[in-house]
Amino acid sequence: MQASDVDRLGYGDCKALSNYTKALLQAVDVPSYNTILYGDRYKSNIQSDFVSMQGNHMILAIPNGDNYTWLECTSQDDPFGYQGTFTDDRDVLVVKPEGGQIVRTKVYDDKGNAQKDKGIYTIDENGNFSGSISIVSEGSQYNEKFRIENYQPTEKEAHYKEYWDNINNLKLGKIAFSNDKENIRFTEDVQLSAINYASISANKMIFALDVFNQNNQSVKRIRNRKNPFEIQRGYLDSDEIEVNLPAGFSIEFLPANYELKGKFGEYKTEIIKKDNNKLVYKRSMFLNKGKYSNKEYDEYRLFMEQVSKNDNAKIILTKN
Repeated sequence: MQASDVDRLGYGDCKALSNYTKALLQAVDVPSYNTILYGDRYKSNIQSDFVSMQGNHMILAIPNGDNYTWLECTSQDDPFGYQGTFTDDRDVLVVKPEGGQIVRTKVYDDKGNAQKDKGIYTIDENGNFSGSISIVSEGSQYNEKFRIENYQPTEKEAHYKEYWDNINNLKLGKIAFSNDKENIRFTEDVQLSAINYASISANKMIFALDVFNQNNQSVKRIRNRKNPFEIQRGYLDSDEIEVNLPAGFSIEFLPANYELKGKFGEYKTEIIKKDNNKLVYKRSMFLNKGKYSNKEYDEYRLFMEQVSKNDNAKIILTKN
């Protein structure tokens, strides 16, 4: 599709829009190259040793010293030069006048794929929950979050009810977003509440301390697995949550601090008792990307199972 037609009609597919942007840059003497790749959340390389049409998507590459700045011309929302999970960390074909070149797109560092949670919640004497949290996402985790601000109200509600499916009777309050496209940082500020979050029996109250960031995704058990497996993207989650306990209750049981280290990553929780009715819950979860053998699969499954089990650790309170 010609650039003039894109300009006249105001639309085009990935090839048309990349070609249009290339023409705009050429008009101001900025060189750029159409780039063919396989776009998908699951990373897939262009195979350099086999000549064939392997791509399903086109972006634009602008030379920047020895590197390239990659432009996703099909999106009106992606920050300048940001790739996200659709085109990151894979071999692509840069089409130059003198011939094609295989180049690796941007690799996002595991610890740079960060989510930082800072929040507070209160449990009242009836087991009801109310709180607020600020969630800051960067790196590839930014990609999973920044489109939420354009959701319709019903879509936002559905998103958070799925995200916090560990909270029964969830009710959302004020929601605010900040999208810092220059620093690739997306912030969610959410107020929420739920009746009967804690279970009450006789004079005891029980509930999971980790409200905001429970890992409840189980890894499927596969007996006699034959194939290796890959963790394509690592990440780092860190949480610091202030917990206000109900007046008239004392702590009967408090989960122990927990630490888990291994080839797949590191997980740590810490509970700090400030006074009789105030705790600070800290959690960090770091996952390493990498390729692993079939013999390591069960070890990985057990690692994630221990994380999930500890995320659901419960506190027991007794009424005075």
